[in-house]
Amino acid sequence: MKKGNIVFSLICIVLGLYIIIVTMGYPKAAVYGTGVPGPGMWPGIIAGCLVVVSMVLLIKSIRMPKEVAEKVSERMNGSKRVLITMIGLVAYVALLNILGFIISTVVMLFAFIQWFSRGKIWESMLISVVTTLFIYCVFRFLLNVPVNFGLFYF
Repeated sequence: MKKGNIVFSLICIVLGLYIIIVTMGYPKAAVYGTGVPGPGMWPGIIAGCLVVVSMVLLIKSIRMPKEVAEKVSERMNGSKRVLITMIGLVAYVALLNILGFIISTVVMLFAFIQWFSRGKIWESMLISVVTTLFIYCVFRFLLNVPVNFGLFYF
């Protein structure tokens, strides 16, 4: 686990620095003359956070005593849930272009809520539908970002 953390943190540091360098080439806010931040602001901030968090992980992993590192098993208890979540997210992204945002998101949220909480089916469906419609309305009407893609879009 210690080696994995070190390798992962180094990869994330390199990726974050690369993104910061790329975003520095984006047009600056002064170009637009509106006083609004340029297109590289948020990617740069997120990449900076990625670098900082990865450095913390790297330092903690290097300082981790050898006996503690050996006790941590490679197969943690939640690894099955993580794997299923990753597979579910990949399937969700694949279905977005086919089924559209609303149907894909309702199905994905319902499946995840049922998988993780095993609640009542009607509650899971209600939460999935309300959450999806809220996200849709925020992007569509508040932010003016169209989310109409896929075969079945509204």
